[in-house]
Amino acid sequence: MYKFENVSSLNNFIRSVFADNEILSDFMLTGEISSYTVSSRGHAYFTLKDAGAVISCVIFAGYLSQVSFRPVIGDKVVVTGKIDYYTVGGRLQMIVDTMRKSGEGDLHEQYKKLFDKLEKEGLFSPEHKRPLPVLPRRIGVITSASGRVISDIVNTIRKRNPYFDLLLYPASVQGENCPREVIAGLDYFYKRHNVDVIIVARGGGSYEDLFGFNDEGIARKVYEIDIPVISAIGHDPDITILDYVADLRAPTPTGAAEYVIAVYGDQKNIVDNLSLNLDLAVSGYVNSRRNILNGLINHKALHSPTYYCRNQRVVLSGLEERLRSTMTDIVKTRRGSLDKAFSGLNNLNPKNVLKRGYSYVSSSNGEAIESVRSMAKGDIIEIVFADGSASGQINEVNANNETGE
Repeated sequence: MYKFENVSSLNNFIRSVFADNEILSDFMLTGEISSYTVSSRGHAYFTLKDAGAVISCVIFAGYLSQVSFRPVIGDKVVVTGKIDYYTVGGRLQMIVDTMRKSGEGDLHEQYKKLFDKLEKEGLFSPEHKRPLPVLPRRIGVITSASGRVISDIVNTIRKRNPYFDLLLYPASVQGENCPREVIAGLDYFYKRHNVDVIIVARGGGSYEDLFGFNDEGIARKVYEIDIPVISAIGHDPDITILDYVADLRAPTPTGAAEYVIAVYGDQKNIVDNLSLNLDLAVSGYVNSRRNILNGLINHKALHSPTYYCRNQRVVLSGLEERLRSTMTDIVKTRRGSLDKAFSGLNNLNPKNVLKRGYSYVSSSNGEAIESVRSMAKGDIIEIVFADGSASGQINEVNANNETGE
């Protein structure tokens, strides 16, 4: 028989047994949360149970922050971790490092694969989002015919705008029939084009309940049709594939009703203001045209036909006077130039030179004699003066020496 020295040595031994056990150092466990508290340091202490047993568990703050949901009593969860023996208190507990809701593992994997596929194809692209109509003539709703969802939508729209038309297409909003019936509703509205906008709505629920909206067929149908679609599944933080592909995601069905149609009073005020501004603009334009017309009516030209003629005559007289003055200046300038040219020509006139006491000699045939060397003794010459001429015969020719000697 082995003898332990004290309680501490026993508890330490028990702890080492669990620590050395390969199975208990890393395993997975499914159970229902039956108690749950979070300490001031952020650690969560809870128990897991099944029909016949319970086990104490703890998940420290660092690991708890990575859990994708907020655990509550009654949740069925899958946890991973190891067994630890708390030596001080002599208590067995499971140290948890991951936690997810039971059944979500496969669903999350399916969701991720579909999300990645559709995102690569561009089904979630903002460029493809269609704008919502401001005042839809008719609103299509795809949801359960019973329950609070449709009544919440109708009541909210009625409060905002009593002048509306709504068409309900009843469909299952969870379970295996959900995708097929929602697609049928989208097809119904699309083929008939009897609505301006479509709301697909549900009143929240668990991840499993909402999973019908993570359907490739629904996503492709929403992307295909040319009618704006509002997703109103109503559950955060779980965002479905429908939320991503829809033209608008509303947090709740009531939120969708607020998005889908404007408040009647607000729209009436806008229209009234536009109408007033239009009236003012038209009145201002008419008044400005009237003032111009009155100015023309009161113009003297309309009261005295000769008024315009007199004005034009004054203008014409002014033009004539300016023209006359311009022509006079031109004539004076041209006359001065002509007189100067005429004076120059007179100075060059040979007769005027002869009047100053000069004469010239020509031969008997009238050709001018420019040099004494062109004459000989006995030649008949004629001497021309300003007032006549005289004839004579050369008796002697004396030429100057060209060298100057």
